[in-house]
Amino acid sequence: MNQYKKNIKSLIINKYREADYHDRKFLSDFKKFREYFKKEIINQIPFTHIQEKKDKTFLELKKYFESKKYNIKRIEAFYKKFEVNLMLKQNYNKRLILLTKKETLPQSYIYLGHLVVKLKRIDIFQKLNIILKILDKLSLNKNYYKYYNGPLLIKLIQIEQKLIKKIIR
Repeated sequence: MNQYKKNIKSLIINKYREADYHDRKFLSDFKKFREYFKKEIINQIPFTHIQEKKDKTFLELKKYFESKKYNIKRIEAFYKKFEVNLMLKQNYNKRLILLTKKETLPQSYIYLGHLVVKLKRIDIFQKLNIILKILDKLSLNKNYYKYYNGPLLIKLIQIEQKLIKKIIR
């Protein structure tokens, strides 16, 4: 488990360049770590709510997720921002140009993962890729587990497992 965590930390630092996913040990460590992560999240339920009015990215993604009416182009833009930078910032303008340097709340990534799954122009491999990266990012800092929306995060882990099974078939 710790080996997977070390690997992921180095992969995130290198933005997943030169990643070797074909090692059998890596894959078994991945499965064990995801189960561990899932159990830790279940143990944290109920989660602690944090609301930050300055975090416009969080509020926008939450609004899209809860209302089920969303701007597809805007979500795709957030998706691309995350793919390139592996993080989102708290505040962007209408053209998604950075206005603050502070990172958004971890909960924003959970909403982004659920919203990306609903996009039709993104194929199954891209969806799996972003969900893997989101879950890797969220699983690294155990101090934040209590702030994650447990049921939504567990549902995102289940979506990841379904996508992996579809690809393997």
